[in-house]
Amino acid sequence: MADPGPSAPPAPPRAGRATLVDVAAAAGTSASTVSRVLHGGAGVTDELAERVRRAARELGYSVNRQARTLRRGKDTAIGVALEDFTIPFFGRIVAQVEQAAHERGYGVVITCAGSGRSEEEAVEPLLSRSVAGLVVATGTAGAPEGYLAELAAELPVVQVDAPSASSHSDTVGIDNEGAGRLLTEHLLARGHRRVLFVGSGPAATTVQLRRRGYEAAMREAGLEPVSAWLGYLPSETTERAVDLLREHADPAAPGGGITAVLSGVARVTMGLASAMTRLGLRDLAFAAVDDLAGADAFNPPLTVLEQDVEGMGARAAELLFARIDGDRRPPVHEQVPLQLIVRGSGELPPRAPR
Repeated sequence: MADPGPSAPPAPPRAGRATLVDVAAAAGTSASTVSRVLHGGAGVTDELAERVRRAARELGYSVNRQARTLRRGKDTAIGVALEDFTIPFFGRIVAQVEQAAHERGYGVVITCAGSGRSEEEAVEPLLSRSVAGLVVATGTAGAPEGYLAELAAELPVVQVDAPSASSHSDTVGIDNEGAGRLLTEHLLARGHRRVLFVGSGPAATTVQLRRRGYEAAMREAGLEPVSAWLGYLPSETTERAVDLLREHADPAAPGGGITAVLSGVARVTMGLASAMTRLGLRDLAFAAVDDLAGADAFNPPLTVLEQDVEGMGARAAELLFARIDGDRRPPVHEQVPLQLIVRGSGELPPRAPR
């Protein structure tokens, strides 16, 4: 990838210790190029190397001295960058990757993109560690053709929960648009005509694709899609869900209100379930993408479309270690299967008009 060349005068670093991303922005290049320069990598012009070192000095960036002794691709650790430690989905991915790494004598270094950090900022500590390969599991847009493009040219990268294929790295995920369509068609087959789709937020590309599948199924049935976002903070989803359902499930609403809810992601499913209990909406049909611990104890038990999370994590690890061992095939995109688990909540008939 061609370097963009000199940029404007270095911007002041963010509050706190300067990061690899700060140095990259000041030098007008990428974080992976900065890592190559500061940790002894090859393939960087003298002019660019000096620009990077000057930016690092001006910002007071401190190089990880231990990482200087490690050679790219020779470390016995792999990196895993996650969206959120608190979401069981990502913990299940890590468990599979860690097991595969342990069997091969590798350690695992984990970082998280939560707390307001971008995916690139989350990956930065792994670059300093000089890991042998990288698993990125965030489900956001831009990663395949963005900063990971140059990084994937230097070390093996596999994206998990990937919204689409990449021309630079292997990807493993599900048919997200198909998931939204399948679950919507399941509700429509039970006679529902007013179905509300609820997701976390527009930054979650996988959830956006699930909404697209929902909208396509609704429009093909001659129905008007209605969707809403509850946000990313578990502490806020229940109250927001209460307000949302009061508005859309009110029998006095146009058309008599919704008769079914489709949760596009586990992050908001529990908030919706709590809100339905609080409002006494036990006759409102409810189905969700991704299973939850204890979902079979809901009243009625929750119907879900489950993805093979363990299979996803295990396959990502297989692809990563194959690349570490020298596999040079073009990048592959694999989709794990989906399983509809019928428990009762998604099979409730439409509520009678009041």
